[in-house]
Amino acid sequence: MMAVSRELGNSFRALIAITVLIAILYPIVGWLRPGFEVILTYGVILSIAALGFNLLFGYTGLLSFGHAAFFGIGAYTIGLTLKYLNLRVLEAQIIIAVIATLLFSALIGSIVVRYRGIFFAILILVIAQVLWGFYVKFYHITGGTDGLKILRPIILGFYETRGLGYGDFNMVYHYYALAWFLLMTYLMWRIVNSPFGYTLKMIKDAEDRAQALGINTYKFKLAAFIISALYVAVSGALYAPLNRIVTPELAYWTMSGKMVFMSILGGTSYYMGPIVGALVYVYFESIAQFITVHWFLIMGVLIIATMFLAPIGLMGLIDRPGFKRILSSLSKLPI
Repeated sequence: MMAVSRELGNSFRALIAITVLIAILYPIVGWLRPGFEVILTYGVILSIAALGFNLLFGYTGLLSFGHAAFFGIGAYTIGLTLKYLNLRVLEAQIIIAVIATLLFSALIGSIVVRYRGIFFAILILVIAQVLWGFYVKFYHITGGTDGLKILRPIILGFYETRGLGYGDFNMVYHYYALAWFLLMTYLMWRIVNSPFGYTLKMIKDAEDRAQALGINTYKFKLAAFIISALYVAVSGALYAPLNRIVTPELAYWTMSGKMVFMSILGGTSYYMGPIVGALVYVYFESIAQFITVHWFLIMGVLIIATMFLAPIGLMGLIDRPGFKRILSSLSKLPI
């Protein structure tokens, strides 16, 4: 029944197609609505975070309300290395963020993955909020609620972006982020379609049976937790230069909530789901903020509507008869 959506939702060709589409859409969106093209870049970056989050939630069955902690580590690594080390080479900063996240996630992951369900969700949320409190209270280190200003980075190890105009920088950074997107999504596609990924699905569906077969589910869940954290941290690191400032808000629980909703919006049972969900979410949020200061109400209605109209996410809509007819027509074209 769901063969079409499953195939497209886990297709590497679909991943390449959406990458090409994002690359083409950037100048088109900028021409149609100047300023809205930058939102597309935010969507690309946040989709990496949503993809990492969904490895833990959609594939392993562990719901986290604290992944903002790793997003904050990635973002604050950029700010702190710039402030104290005067380091502006973005790739070097990302490597430092990855190392810091690896150590932190391995430490707390070794504790939290021992729990399931609401106990896991609340425990990771508490840890994330403690980290958020550090960013707020240690003003002399983190800048407190004022945050840390982020200068334009050096990318690819040599390309200086500080002299670029606003529009030129945004365009260069979009395609730079898109390259990271393609790399990270490809690696995740290999992970979820490997024996490791299939084992995670088994753990989600029947952990007790997996243990009965001799599988060390603790080690698999810990590995999934660490990989998930690394993806979110890379997303946070890429987010900082585009946002131009790092504040505690990036590590607050609402950022975790965004990752949850992005995954649900796109469809947690599909590889492409979090990507589609992130891209759609950022535009819905931006439009809602443009319409009214009560934009939270609009987003709440969107969440409720998603639950009723697309309970398995937007990717599930491709199984509707109308979409199948379109796919059937396209397949007959002489390409």
